[in-house]
Amino acid sequence: MRDQNENTTENFSKSEKSLYGSIEATFTPKPEEEVKKKKKYTKTQWLTLVTLAFGNFCAGACVSLQAPFFPSEAEKKGATATEYGFIFGIFQLTIFVTAPLMGKLVPYTSPKFLLNSGILTVGVTCILFGSLDLVYDTTSFVALAFVIRSVEGVGAAALRTSCYTIIASQFTEGIGTTFAVLETFLGVGLITGPTLGGALYDLGGYGLPFWTVGTVVVIDAIVIFFFLPDVEDPKVPEKGNMLKFWLHPRTMLYSLSVFTSFNYIGFNQATLEPHLRSFDLSGFLLGMMFALSGTIYAITAPGWGWLCDKKCNSLTLSLLGCFINVLSLLLIGPAPFFNTGPRIWIVIISLILMGLGLGAKLVCAFTGTLQDTANRGLPPDLSTYALVSSMIAASQSLGAFVGPSVGGYLLDSLGFRKASMTLLVLETVLIILLIISICNRGSWVRKAELTHSTEKISMSNGYVPKDEECGKNIIRTISK
Repeated sequence: MRDQNENTTENFSKSEKSLYGSIEATFTPKPEEEVKKKKKYTKTQWLTLVTLAFGNFCAGACVSLQAPFFPSEAEKKGATATEYGFIFGIFQLTIFVTAPLMGKLVPYTSPKFLLNSGILTVGVTCILFGSLDLVYDTTSFVALAFVIRSVEGVGAAALRTSCYTIIASQFTEGIGTTFAVLETFLGVGLITGPTLGGALYDLGGYGLPFWTVGTVVVIDAIVIFFFLPDVEDPKVPEKGNMLKFWLHPRTMLYSLSVFTSFNYIGFNQATLEPHLRSFDLSGFLLGMMFALSGTIYAITAPGWGWLCDKKCNSLTLSLLGCFINVLSLLLIGPAPFFNTGPRIWIVIISLILMGLGLGAKLVCAFTGTLQDTANRGLPPDLSTYALVSSMIAASQSLGAFVGPSVGGYLLDSLGFRKASMTLLVLETVLIILLIISICNRGSWVRKAELTHSTEKISMSNGYVPKDEECGKNIIRTISK
C-alpha cells in the first residue's frame, strides 16, 4: 500500500530530474567521452589570479609593515600606548563597518572598479602614513594617523570584498583552491611585512618602508586598470537580500568561525610577546615565533581549499579546524589546570597547530558559505558573491579588532594563561554549534532541495544547486 511519504518521495524524484538529471544517470556510469575532464585555467584566469595574488600580498604587507617600529616612533611623538593601539585597531574596525557596504556596491559599480579604487587608496594612504614623521605636534600626529588609517581601512574593505567577488565569479569550479591561493599570498604579505619594514626602517628611517611599499601598491593598481578583465553582466541585488543573508543561522555560524580565527590572531599580536619574555629570546627568534603560525597557514591553506573543492564538506572541515585550535589554546599557556609552566617547545607546537586550524576554518568558511547560499536558492550572480565576500571581510576585521583590544586588557587583569581560556570558551561554543548544524544538515538540505524543485527559483538561469559531498548522497537518500 502506498502512503503519503511514498507519494512525496515520488513527486520529489520527478521534480528532481529537472535539476540533477534522472536518478539512473546518478548511478549509471557515463560514456567515456562524456566524463568531465579537469579544466585548466585560461590565460584570462591566470592573469586575474596573478594580479589579485600580488595585490593581496601588498595589502598584507601594508597592514603589518609598521609593527616593529611604529610604537617606538609614536612614543617619541608623545603618543601613549592606548593611542597608538587604537591607531592600529581603527584600521580593522573601519573594514568591519564598511565591508557590508562595499558588498552592496559591487553590482552597482563593478568588481574591477572597486578593486582598483581600493588598491589605489591603500597605496596612497600608505605613502601618506610615511610622511607623518614630519609632524611634530602630538595631537596632530595622532589625529592624522587616525584619519589616514581610517581611509586606508575603507580602501582595504573595497579591495577584500571585490577580490573575493571576482574569484567567486571567475573561478566557479575551483573556488576553494583559488581562495586559498589568495589567502596564502595575503598570509605571506602579513608574515614578510614586519621583516621588510624593519629592514627598510634600518636602511632609510621611518618614511622609507611606507614610501617603498606604497609606491609598489600604486603601480599594481595601474597594472590592474589596464590588464585585469572586468566581470561581465553585474546584476543588481534585490532589496532585503543583505539582511536575509546575514541573519541566516548558517551564515552567522560561518561568520563566527572567521571571527574566532582572527580574534585568536589578534590576541596573540597583543599578548604573545610578553608571554615569551621569560625565555629571553633574541629579536630575530621572537620574529620567527610570530611568523610560525602564519607560515603554517600559508603552506596548508591550498590543501584545505582542495579538500573543500574535491573531497569533504565545509562544516566537517571547520569542525576539525576548531578541534585543532582548541588543542593549540590548551598548549600555548599552557592551560592553568595543567601542572606545568610555559615551555618554549610547547609554545612552538601550539603555534603550528594554530596555523593548521586557522587554515581549515578560514578557507572552509568562504567555500561553505557559497555552497550554502546556493542551496538556499540565492542566485549565483554578483550580488550573492558580494554578500559572501563582505561577510568574510567584516568578520575578519571584527575579530582582528577585538582580539588585540580585549587581549591587552585581559593580559593585565588575568595574565596570559587565564586570558587564553576566554578564547577556548569561544571555540567550544563554536564546536557545539557546528555539531548541531552537522546533525541537522540532512533535514535542511532536503528542505532546500524541495524548495528548489517546487518554486524553480533559478531554472531560467540554468542554475544547479551545489553542496560538496551532498549532491549524489541527497538523491540516494531521498529516493529510498
